[in-house]
Amino acid sequence: MSLWIVYLIAAAVLMIIELLTGFVATFCVAIGCVIAAVLDFMGLSIEAQLIGLAVGVIVAFILFAPLINHLRKKHNVHREEYNSNMNALIGREVFVTQSIPDGGGVGRVTVDGDSWQAVSNSGDAIESGVRVRVTGYDSIILTVKPVI
Repeated sequence: MSLWIVYLIAAAVLMIIELLTGFVATFCVAIGCVIAAVLDFMGLSIEAQLIGLAVGVIVAFILFAPLINHLRKKHNVHREEYNSNMNALIGREVFVTQSIPDGGGVGRVTVDGDSWQAVSNSGDAIESGVRVRVTGYDSIILTVKPVI
């Protein structure tokens, strides 16, 4: 098997790792492997290939790392604007399915067919069947208050 094929296989594996982990360095090494594959295909010596690989990694890291990190930060800022996971439950109106005892006791509510543990935000008891609004959460326990 030619060495340039090994370089390309290594580049492909590194790109898969990059897609799974988001670790910029693997992308840069994959670029270096592609450069080394081209140099081997051109018939240059192993020393030239290794120098090409090293220079390719360094140049790719200098060029792409700041850009990729900037795009990640930009993407994360926009992601925070959307309600997701537990935050999406806040403000929802649901029904109590198991009475919530007073004094911070835990009952249950159903949200979209899923049963969640719930406590009253005021510490007062809430009977089964009462419509409540989700006001917050602590871990996986929802905090609710009766809808008036």
